[in-house]
Amino acid sequence: MDPLSDVLALLEPRSYRVGGFEAGGDWSIRFGAYDEAIKCYALTAGNCWITVEGAGPPVPLEEGDCFLLPRGRPFQVASDPSLPAEDYRPYFTGSPEGTVVKLNGGGGVTVLGSHFRFAGPHAEMLLGLLPPLVHLKSEADRATLRWAFDRMRQELDVAQPGSVLIAQHLAHMILVQALRLHLGDGKDVGWLSALSDRRVGAAIAAIHREPARRWTVERLAADVSMSRSSFAARFKQLVGEGPIEYLTRWRMLLAGRSLSRGDPIGAVAHSLGYESESAFSTAYKRVTGHTPRRRARSSAPFGRSVSVRRPRKDACSMASPWTTGQRDASWWPSVGGIRKR
Repeated sequence: MDPLSDVLALLEPRSYRVGGFEAGGDWSIRFGAYDEAIKCYALTAGNCWITVEGAGPPVPLEEGDCFLLPRGRPFQVASDPSLPAEDYRPYFTGSPEGTVVKLNGGGGVTVLGSHFRFAGPHAEMLLGLLPPLVHLKSEADRATLRWAFDRMRQELDVAQPGSVLIAQHLAHMILVQALRLHLGDGKDVGWLSALSDRRVGAAIAAIHREPARRWTVERLAADVSMSRSSFAARFKQLVGEGPIEYLTRWRMLLAGRSLSRGDPIGAVAHSLGYESESAFSTAYKRVTGHTPRRRARSSAPFGRSVSVRRPRKDACSMASPWTTGQRDASWWPSVGGIRKR
């Protein structure tokens, strides 16, 4: 798979709410804060405004615009941003999955989309790279997403067997496409934006394809036809950290997933290129702040023991260790470097 697909597969986004609302006349709705989730919506009819707390002045939305809300901040959607906002709960709480709620009888503005939570850990590695509001408004962006939202509207308007499931699958496709369109802008710093760079993106793809390989900066630079110094500088400029640091972090993310699934610690170490279980354990604790055994125990069903298997002696070693003071989800770098809590 490509790196974006790799990361989304690791984070396991789950659509837990699909639907939207229609609004007529004058209206203003305020939605509260939420944790480790991303909201993806489009304005399929009419015009309105969105204001995201701490993200600057109100932003006008026109028919066909798509927007992502990845930071969990409170936000307001309104026909006029100066109107006093009503709480969303009296209108939306308790409505069935797939419902298009009507405000003031509907008929003017239609907003459709979905909320996603991440079943896998480390959602921050994606959400922390995105601004509080991602606004996709070019005609090319609208054309790319129009078919999917039109089909979603058809499924939600006329309930048929499987309509909600189809709408959820469409929502997943829309989320991936919206992220793809955003990374094409190249405005952010981090692995997501770096994927649009031909050479650095190719290096990230190589790391993802072979995480256990004995990668060095020289070898990665040669793979993308760059000098070592130019490649290292370009990678750090775009990603926010060096190639070996990125490799280390990616290996630890893969290790966390394997450990949570009950894979033996020794087997995980071998699969990621470690010569010994102790070397892997040292690196894992250095990066994440806790031991692999603790990670495995925290995911094991009650009463199940965590098995340990020694790796083969011919397993390759880690390319380079590194240190960080970050812990848990916050140890993945976000825009401008490591996210401080």
